[in-house]
Amino acid sequence: MDFDNIKKLLTTSELYCKLEERPTRYMFGTNNYGEIINTINPSDGDPWDIIVPGYEKLEINKEYKIKKLEGVIEMPNGNHKLIVDIFIDNIRFSKKHIINEIYTYRRLYNRICKRRGNVIIY
Repeated sequence: MDFDNIKKLLTTSELYCKLEERPTRYMFGTNNYGEIINTINPSDGDPWDIIVPGYEKLEINKEYKIKKLEGVIEMPNGNHKLIVDIFIDNIRFSKKHIINEIYTYRRLYNRICKRRGNVIIY
């Protein structure tokens, strides 16, 4: 499934994600990082990566229904990071905080992985 198809699928289907426990260094400044269940990103053969910005750390290994695709960090190697919101009752931080978290993720990812993504917010 390519990036255009995942965007279409996210707007037309019910998709679920699962958040992962990772070492702090590989969270790249976000509290909630995971993947979309039952999808494959052709760039690396793994499920599509997601970040869910704007929340305190949420429960890991729990399935969350994706509410909407809010943007993407397009990576030069195709291993894009999808920015999503989920259905949850937790209070979300301000839009400014969310944007800061996204750009912090990009900056730290580039510092550690040497790949600078292009942020697109919908």
